[in-house]
Amino acid sequence: MNQATDASLLARVPTPVRETLVALFAGLAFFVPITKGLGEERTPLGYVLIGVFTALLLVRTRFPWVVLAGAVALQCALVLTFTTTPVSTLGLLIAVYTVSARNPWRIAISMGVLVAAALVTAIGAIIGSLTAQYGIPVTVQVALAVALGQTARIRGAYIAEITDRALRAEATREAEARRRVAEDRLRIARDLHDAVAHQITVISLNAGVASAAIADRPDAAREALHTIRESSRMVLREIGDMLATLRSPDEAPEAISARGLATVTDLVEQFEKSGLVVTYAMSGDPARVSTAVDIVAYRVIQEGLTNALRHGPGTADLDVEIGPRSVSIRVSNPLVDRSYAGTGHGLVGMAEHVASVRGAVEYGVTEGCFVVSATLPIAETGTEE
Repeated sequence: MNQATDASLLARVPTPVRETLVALFAGLAFFVPITKGLGEERTPLGYVLIGVFTALLLVRTRFPWVVLAGAVALQCALVLTFTTTPVSTLGLLIAVYTVSARNPWRIAISMGVLVAAALVTAIGAIIGSLTAQYGIPVTVQVALAVALGQTARIRGAYIAEITDRALRAEATREAEARRRVAEDRLRIARDLHDAVAHQITVISLNAGVASAAIADRPDAAREALHTIRESSRMVLREIGDMLATLRSPDEAPEAISARGLATVTDLVEQFEKSGLVVTYAMSGDPARVSTAVDIVAYRVIQEGLTNALRHGPGTADLDVEIGPRSVSIRVSNPLVDRSYAGTGHGLVGMAEHVASVRGAVEYGVTEGCFVVSATLPIAETGTEE
């Protein structure tokens, strides 16, 4: 059984039981048979003092300084009333250890010097002179008790610091976990908006067309209903893809990973089917753009065109330029409602997407047009081109 196991077993003993055993052990030390001790007789008063000494040690952890003062006084009195041996100082040394373990080293050393001086002086008064035969062992015992007490104090402080660090580390891990949960919730909300906002806008607009044309223009109503059906299928597929990604984040569906600048033409065609006339131009090679930036660029274009379809007169300009180090995107459309300033959740989510790849985005009204302008790095931060 190692030292750590011994300490663990000792800690399991109730404190009153442990203190009682220590006090009884210290009291019995006065009766250890030694061939030669200081003093010749064991007087009745000595037995009484030993009983008081033993009882005093029972409260040493609650009143360490009081117990130490009483122990010094009783030890000096016992020199006069009971045969004293080197072993009989055990109770006093326990009191010295207790005080030393609870105080800084300066106080502990000063206390040890005073206790040793008091005992040596009392012994010298009994034998009539101060001799090294008795003075040195007493001084060494007191010094050892002080040293052991300081060792216990330092070890306790070290364990307390380790425990505190562990608690702080646990609290930090919990805070980090809560932060990640909050970020995941925000990401899910952004992805959900991105997945359905455009299609819901298309469905809403075509539902209005179908409602207005169903009586006079059944062909137009039929076409609008067809668009609604296709958009509904698409939004359900996108939500399904997103849920699949949440279940298995390491295995993203191809439908999600395939959305990027290379599929912008298909996206434009979807908007044109919904009634938005898009003037579209792209320069550069989309293959040079990293996957993360490619998806963010797609989302910026999708949000910009969705706003144009929802708030514009039915036309929009889209310019995409893939340069040596960055991707520049500009989506603009004339405004029908001049009071619209672009403060929706979609634009906020778009800005968060752009910030996630260390890009920059601006949006607002310029010369009667609402403009979304974004600049993204070719490669995601921390990756090579």
